[in-house]
Amino acid sequence: VLVAATTLTVAGTLDASSRRGGGGQIGAGSDPATCDAGTVPGTRGGGAGGSFGTKGGNGGKNNAGMGAGVAGVAQATLTVLRGGCPGQAGNTGGGTAGTAGHGGGAVYLIAGATILVSSGSINASGQPGGGAMPASAGGGGGGAGGLIAFDAPSVTNSASVFANGAGGGEGASGATAGRDATDPTSAAAPGGSGGTGQGGDGGAGAFAANAAATGANGTGNGTGGGGGGGGGGAGLIKVYQATSIGGSGTVSPPPS
Repeated sequence: VLVAATTLTVAGTLDASSRRGGGGQIGAGSDPATCDAGTVPGTRGGGAGGSFGTKGGNGGKNNAGMGAGVAGVAQATLTVLRGGCPGQAGNTGGGTAGTAGHGGGAVYLIAGATILVSSGSINASGQPGGGAMPASAGGGGGGAGGLIAFDAPSVTNSASVFANGAGGGEGASGATAGRDATDPTSAAAPGGSGGTGQGGDGGAGAFAANAAATGANGTGNGTGGGGGGGGGGAGLIKVYQATSIGGSGTVSPPPS
């Protein structure tokens, strides 16, 4: 929580995200106990993405068409200062499941007159899901975006404000590991893909007005590939006192 008597200016990077890159980070206030865990995946299924402002994507099915994790419900009504919800880990199958991504953290900005985001970014995105390891395990679901709240009579953004869901990790084949999803940016939240032809790709996380995507299904004969992890749902951008966010900057997801 940052408070200013009159004007609060952000002219750099304010990072409340949970991320996988750069040594990793878990955002403050992420993964609250009130999260809906959904239905965990079955054999070789991909984990679902976390839900917060919007619902996460379901996990991908295994190559036999079963086992997908199911995302919990969205929790868009805010009653406390909190971050986003985690995704689900994939199912092990005969290998090592992809790890779940943590939800994004929470940041609350308060000013007596004006909040100005003049340059840089405010980021409360979720953490990407991890790719699975052989044999044929499911990818991890991406974490939901967290919370960015503005509380002032006037709010202007000339930079980048985002609380995107993170992509899900890729499922593994019998012999090839799936790829981790990469950290969301202000304009994208890609899922893990390309590591194996039989493991399902991870679903993209929610960003802008785009919903979180379901993980792709595993393919192949026999044990085949594991399902990809689902993308994480969007976080929340909340505005209090001001009627809207002014300026030419980007805001993802749309404020409410």
